[in-house]
Parts: sequence; structure tokens; C-alpha cells
Amino acid sequence: MEISRRQFGALAGLSAAGFALPGRLAQAKTNEKELTRQFTAPPAGKNIHPLLAKRDQQAILGRIQSLMKRDGIGALIVVKPENIAYSTGYVSRFAYSGGVPAGSQAVAVIPANGNAHLFINLMESDDAPRMTNNVDVSPMPGFVFVDDGTPESRKERSATIDPLAGFKDALKAAQDMAGNGKIGIEKGALLGGLIGYLNSQVKQEQSVDSDSLLFEARLIKTPWEIDMMRMAAQHMERVQARVAQQLEPGMNALMLENMIRSAGWAEDKEFSMSGMAFQVGIGPYWGVSGSNRNYVIKKGDLMRIDGGGTHFGYISDITRTWAVGGSPSAKHEETYEALYAGFLKGKSLLKPGVKMSEVYAEVRAEVEKSKIFPNYARGHMGHSISLSPLLEDHPLFAPGFDVVFAPGMVVSLETSYMAAAGAYAPGPYNIEDSFAITEKSHETFTTVPTSLIWDGSLPAR
Repeated sequence: MEISRRQFGALAGLSAAGFALPGRLAQAKTNEKELTRQFTAPPAGKNIHPLLAKRDQQAILGRIQSLMKRDGIGALIVVKPENIAYSTGYVSRFAYSGGVPAGSQAVAVIPANGNAHLFINLMESDDAPRMTNNVDVSPMPGFVFVDDGTPESRKERSATIDPLAGFKDALKAAQDMAGNGKIGIEKGALLGGLIGYLNSQVKQEQSVDSDSLLFEARLIKTPWEIDMMRMAAQHMERVQARVAQQLEPGMNALMLENMIRSAGWAEDKEFSMSGMAFQVGIGPYWGVSGSNRNYVIKKGDLMRIDGGGTHFGYISDITRTWAVGGSPSAKHEETYEALYAGFLKGKSLLKPGVKMSEVYAEVRAEVEKSKIFPNYARGHMGHSISLSPLLEDHPLFAPGFDVVFAPGMVVSLETSYMAAAGAYAPGPYNIEDSFAITEKSHETFTTVPTSLIWDGSLPAR
């Protein structure tokens, strides 16, 4: 019997925790088939996910274009994969791949008026127009043999293609669209060859760095974006709860990554997750590593899972910290309580009109009321959140960030603490939830446990 990667992952995680039975294979296959029946077929010529089809491309594009007009930008060249996803709705598999230079596999060109234009590598050029709405799509030259029955498609191809070919086409389109306006581009994302070509074709005074403009555009979300980020956050909360229910003293930390990823696929009820990024701390190990730890988990060890899944490019970033086996030490509990008090203080300030820097100051002052933290030297207490795959979105809840909360923002509030040997209660700690700022206050997407004793129970919604 064949099973999918999702089914295998879910069952592997259950098996690692001692819960899987052989008879569950057929049940998993049946359940997955039933889940997919909830989705309606797309319009002819499309294969877009029904949730992604609800995305308001014109609203997002309109926000970008209003900022472009304010700044005198006639055309915007977008090369970072997360900003391509934001401006077009298309999540490029190759552009997100590690080691791929920005702008070589996907480029979006945004005019001050009119539709976005996506230049995409040949392998993705069939799906891109089927997975987007109101976006013009052009394929980049490629060596892949795509036979559409025409003599043109059957011409001999070189194994080596100019890596600048697609970028050159995008830049030419931007120059045609810009008119008398400047060309905006994320210059810091371009490597030598691409930035060299840009400088050879566009005078310095004709171009402007657009990084800050795109961060500003992403800061205020559409209702659809808020829906997706709520879904992503609550998905990760279910993942963490599942792990809390499965994890037991005596297990080896070598299997934590598998358990978490298996829970991620099992809890992906909407079939919207493309991947996960998270950090794990366990017992005395507060840091992160690219390799799994060989460590036998003890009763009372602190477990921290920080991060989440990616859904249509939008990430989740929440954290759960709990004591495995439900027996934290008194010092661990005292430390968590101090951090939780700071978290509650910050939560009370998540409303329009409050500066992000004020949240930092108030949270820090609250945590430092505890004798454990004479100096809670944390760099920030939260951040905006949207599509950045690994880095936290700016602005941050930190000194000097006087950005005022406004309706439509989605943020993560956190009180993080890495306690190494020599600290009052060593271990990995973080308390983090995500919120949407509303007209008068905020909406809470997820709910952190009030103490380290957590069995994976979730609040009713």
C-alpha cells in the first residue's frame, strides 16, 4: 500500500511517541481523501488553492502602488522571494531555494499603474499563471525542454543559460514602465553580476533602494492576509500541543525534529503548508544547531519550540515552553512567572496609538521587578510578522522603533530568555503569541500557557 509523505510523517511521529498501530495506515489514507473533498474545483485553466484564490491582489497591489507614487517611483523591481510572493501571490519554489541568487529565478515588476508582471523560470512558468490572479506572467529563458508541439519549442538548447537573461528582461520592462519616475529595487539583495548589470543600465540618480517601502507596505495587512496569518499561527499552536501530548521523559532528543515536522503535516488540515522553520531547546540545551542532539530527555526538562509553518508565503512565529512530564523545579516556575508577567504587560499595550518602543520599555521594566532579572538585556520584545522566511520583520518592539500600532498590523509579542549554566534556573525559555491590531485593541490568535505545567490542552475557539 502506498502512503504519502504527509501520512508517513504523521505516522512516524506517532510511532516515535509509541502511539501508532499498523491498522492506522488505511485510516490515514481514508481521512486524507475525505479532507480533500471539502475543496471545490478551480476555474478552467487554473490550479490555484481555494484559499489562495480569495487573496485580494488588487488591494495589496494598490497599497504598494500608493507608496510608489508617494515616493516618485515609476516602476518597482522585486527580487526577494518573500516580496515576490507578497506583490504577486506566487510562491516560487526555486527563488526560495538556498544558494539561489535573488533575481535569477523570479522577478516581479510593479508599475505605478496597472498589473504586476512576473518573470519566472521556465520550470515554473506553467503553474505561475494558473496560481495567480490579475498578474501578467512571462517565462525566463531556460535549458529545460518544454515541448508544446511547435518548431520553436523543439529548437536545440544550450546547457548553459545566461543567468542574467530573465533579470535583463525584467529591467527592460521596468524601464519601459517607469516613464519619468525612478526605478525602485531591493539593491541589497542583488549579488555582483546583477547589481553590476543594473548599474550599467540605470544611472544612480534614476534608481532608489526599495527595501523600506516594501516593509512599510507589508506592515498593514488586508483581511485575507490576517485570515491566513491567524490560520498559520493556530496551526503551529496545534503542532506544539500535539508534541506536548506525545513527548515523554526517557525519549531521545534525536527524534524531536521528526516529531515536530510530523505533527506539522498531520495538523495541516487545509493542505496549505509548504514548509516549517523552528528552533528547539531542551533541558540544558538552550541554543540551536543544524544537527539533532543526542540527549535523553529527563522529567522536568524544559522544552521550547519557537517558529512555525509557512502558508502561501506567510509565516507563523509563536513559542511554547513547558516542563516535560509536568514537574518543573521551583526555580524554573519562578523564572517563567517573571517572564509571563512581562508578557501580560506587553499584551495590555497592544492597541492603536502605542509606540513599539514603549512596549519594549514597559515589558522590560515588568520583568526586572523579579530578583532573577536585575538586567533583562533582551534586544527586542516582539516584531511585525508577515512573509520573511527566517528573519523577523521590522519594525521591532525595541528602543528607537517609535512606530505606532495601527489597525491591520500583525505582530508577535515575546519574552525570550536563554539561561545558560550559571543562571538562576538554566534552560530555554520563550513566551510568544501572535496578534492582529484592531480598531480599539487587538485580536489574540493564540494563547500561551500560564505556567510550565502544560499537557497540550488548547482553549476552546
